Order: sequence, then C-alpha cells, then structure tokens
Amino acid sequence: MSAFKWVWENLRGFRKRYLLCFFISMLVPMFVLINPTFQRVLIDRVLEGGEIDLLIPTVTAMCLVTLTRSLLNYASVALVESSSLGLVYNLRMKLYRHWQRQDMRFFRDNTPGDLMTVMTSDIDMIRHNLVFVFRQIISSALLFLGAAIYYFIINWRFALCMIALTPLIFLATYIYRGKVRGIYKELRRRLSKLNADAQENIEGNRVVKAFANEGYEIEKFNAKSDAFRVQNLGAQYIWLRFFPIIEGLSQSTTVTTLLFGGIFLINGTITPGDFMAFNSLSWAVTEPLRQLGQLFNDLQRFFASAAKIISVLEEAPAVQNAENAATQSGRFNGEIEFRNVSFSFGGNPVLRDVSFRVRPGETLALMGGTGSGKSLIANLISRFYDVDSGEVLVDGKNVREWDLTTLRRNIGMTTQEVFLFSDTVDGNIAYGSFDMPEDDVRRCAEIAAAQFVNEMPEGFNTIVGERGVGLSGGQKQRIALARALAVRPPILILDDTTSAVDMETEKYIQEQLETLDFSCTSLIIAQRISSVRKADCILLLENGSIVERGTHEELLTRRGGYYELWRIQSGVDEDTEAMFHELKLKKEAI
Repeated sequence: MSAFKWVWENLRGFRKRYLLCFFISMLVPMFVLINPTFQRVLIDRVLEGGEIDLLIPTVTAMCLVTLTRSLLNYASVALVESSSLGLVYNLRMKLYRHWQRQDMRFFRDNTPGDLMTVMTSDIDMIRHNLVFVFRQIISSALLFLGAAIYYFIINWRFALCMIALTPLIFLATYIYRGKVRGIYKELRRRLSKLNADAQENIEGNRVVKAFANEGYEIEKFNAKSDAFRVQNLGAQYIWLRFFPIIEGLSQSTTVTTLLFGGIFLINGTITPGDFMAFNSLSWAVTEPLRQLGQLFNDLQRFFASAAKIISVLEEAPAVQNAENAATQSGRFNGEIEFRNVSFSFGGNPVLRDVSFRVRPGETLALMGGTGSGKSLIANLISRFYDVDSGEVLVDGKNVREWDLTTLRRNIGMTTQEVFLFSDTVDGNIAYGSFDMPEDDVRRCAEIAAAQFVNEMPEGFNTIVGERGVGLSGGQKQRIALARALAVRPPILILDDTTSAVDMETEKYIQEQLETLDFSCTSLIIAQRISSVRKADCILLLENGSIVERGTHEELLTRRGGYYELWRIQSGVDEDTEAMFHELKLKKEAI
C-alpha cells in the first residue's frame, strides 16, 4: 500500500479539515505574489509617475493583503494541528487495538522496545510530515511556480536568467534522495534496538544491580547508542556533501538578480518597479530550492516509519476466532481433553503426542523438568497458541471452535511470570471483574493467603508499583492467585503459583482451595510434591511426552521418575526408605 494512501485512510474523521488546510496552503503563495505588484505601482506610478493619489490606496491594499495572508496562515496551522493530532489518535488506537488482538507469537517476535518505538517515534515522524513537510512541499512548489510565471509575465528574458540554474538543483536533490533512501530504514532499526535495550535494562534493573553489572550494561548501551550515532552521522554527512551544492546554486539567484537585473535596468528593458518586484520575489525562488533537500530528508524518514507501522498492522494473528465461533452465556462444565497433541516452536518439538482427560471438578497436576512442556499445555488450553496436530477440547468442543472471549473468561489463570499492573491491590485482584464487591475482593485475598495486604499503608487501596515493584515474589504470587479466583472460573490453572511461598502458607492455600464455594476443574503446574500429592491425576512430562501418570500413591509404587523426585524432596535415602517399607509390610502382615 502506498504510504500516502495509507495516511489518507487513517485520517478518517479529519479529512475535510486537512483538505481545507491544503486549500488554504495553496492560496497563501498566491497572496505572496500580490504585494510585488503593488510595489511596482508605488515605484513606477507614484514615485516615478507622480500619481500621489494612488499612494494611500496602494499602501492600504498592501496592508490588507499582508493581514489576510497572516490570517490564512493562522487558519492553516490551526487546521493542520487538529487534523494531525486526529491522525495520531487514530493510529495509536488502531495499533493498540491491533496489539490486543495479537497472539503470543507476535509479542515473542516483536520486542516491547520496538513496539514502543512504533507507538512514539514513528507516529511522531508521520505527524511531523503531515504538519510541516507535505504542506511545505505543496506551498514551496506553488510559490516557485507562481514566482516563475510572474517573472515571465514581466520579462521572459530576465525570468530565464533567474531560473536557469534550477535544473541543476533538482538533479542534485534527486541524486541525494537515491543515496539516503536505505539509510533511514537502517537508522530506524537501530533506534528500535536502542529503545529495546533501554527498556530491557530498566525492567531488569534488579538483576543488573544484584550482579553489579552496571558498567557492563553502560558499555552495551553505549555500543548501540554509538551505532545509532554513526548511522545518523552517515546520513548527515551525505546531506552535508550535497548541501553546499544546493545552497550555492540557490543563493546564486540573488547574484543573478543583481547582475542581470542591473544590466536590464540600465538598458531600459525593465523599469525600476520591475526590478524591485524581481528582487523582492527572489526569495520565492531560492527558499523552496534551499528547503528541497531537507524536505526530501524528512520524507525518507517518513517512508521508513510508515513502512514499519504498516508492516506491524499487516501482521495477522495466527490465533483468531472461527467464522461461526461458539459462544456461551453460562459457565463451562470444566472438562478438558488433549487428543494426540503435538506442538513445536520454530521446528523444535515441544509436545509429542500428548493425550489426557480431566473430568469436571477434578484436579490434574503436571510435573517435569524445565522445558518439558508443562506451561505450554496451560497456554494451549487458553488457546494462546494453536496445536500443530491433534485436538485440545474444552467441554467436548475443540478450542478452535470456541469464541476466544468466551473461552478465556471461563479460565482463571496464574502465569509463571507474575505480572501486576500499576494500580491498587484492589484493582489488581478485581481486574477480571471490575464491578466486584469489596467483600468478595477481601474473600479472594483471604483464600490466597494475602492477608499481608491489611498491613500495607493504605490496605487494599495501596498502589502497587509497575510489575509489582515493592512486593516480594510470594506476595505477588498470592495477589495473582486472588485475581484468578476473583472471576470464579470453572477452569483454574495454577502455574507455579506457590513456588515462592513458605510450606505453611502453601498448606493453608491448598486447604482453602479445597473449600471453594464454586466448582472448578484445576490444573496445577508445580515442582513441589507437596503441591500435587492430592491431585486426582499427576502427569510427569519429559521432553514433551508423558512418561508417567497416576495418583501420588500409584506413582510412588511404580518407583519411577516421580518416586525419585519424592525421595529427593523428602530427604529419604534408599536404605531408610527400604527400612520403612519393610516395617510397613510387617505391620500389614500383623
């Protein structure tokens, strides 16, 4: 899509005022050509011809023309500012809505720094071109064309002398445009990397300080900042090589005016008024030519920014609603089933032929090493990704057939990496149900063992820092659990929810979850045996496959991988365990 056509489409709602602004911008150059005509009258007829009665009307007319031109300029600026801000609003809302519809792959492939560069720097560059560059190009072109025509009407020989060098200026500008076309795309890419690095460092400041790596991070940022500086300097050096040519050729018109104008004036070819008109309008030829290079400079930045925004907006989410996606007003039953599910990231298998079923109200636990696919199973239930093969079913229906909003509103989920918004504790817990009564918020916090909130400066109205800054890992996990419970979900997914809390608190939370006043199917992802031992079924994953399944007692009896985990976490060596087993057999025999 053409960048200009794309801008026009996104000006929806503000097109009329922008067109009016353009129309006014086209009128202003015409007013510039009027006063030189009055100057000719003043010199040739008033001063030279002695027609004194024309003095006051002519001066009055010049003042009115100047005032009118100023008012038109004011109206033009007011219109273009309001319409450009409208474009910025439209673009930001369009981008934000587009991001909300994207799946996890999009945010994996596009860094937060890159997306923030799109939302800020790129949109600001679009606005700069809309406000200044586009108008200036039209205005300068019309001013130059009008001045040239005016010159030819007065004296075509003098006009030819004035504009003889303009083809060389256009040629130099064309060559310059070709040299910088690709440079600004690379410049924009390096700015994006710079912003991404800065944002990552801010988010990871605790890790940086914990390892005393401030010096390393400064050096790393300095390298990227220097790369951006070098690229920017390269673009400026190219401009500086062409600037003397364009500037010199543009300024030569002033010398041409004085030289040839003086010759024509002495020869009587033109009048003193004609000479003054030519001289006063010389800037109308030189200024557009001087600005030409810089305008093309900004245009290249515009094309680079527009191309990036368009490419982001054209990224369609892989996970989308089916054409006739199923909706449901009531609660789900909570049945979950995986049928021969396989999934891979970038060609690397993560899940291999996984099958299991969880009946409504049951608890399924997932255990396994890092990268075994535990969290991915949770993400597939919520349809953050689509499977490569097989089926994921919720209440007997493939998740691809469910409306995404319906599906996800029936799932309460705590993620492995806890995220809290810069809001009150109350606002974070009630995030899934904004009209939730305060008593219910407190009840959810109690179930999640988040009573520590009562000891905070303003209780549930305490503002939590960005991403939960100021809270411990365990405190953030408990608020996240309360948030998941607040929507009273028929399916509850707990991904490493109690990994950062002490054993006593974990036991309390488990007891509270067993007495919920609503029915739900639970999926628990954990590393602790104590978190999963009461589950109806435990799956042990290894390299994306289920290697063991059963209850806690059944898996211990099999003496496999789960048994080894239990033995390590319980601190029981093989000899001690054998002794207990022997005593147990004797007791059973008695």
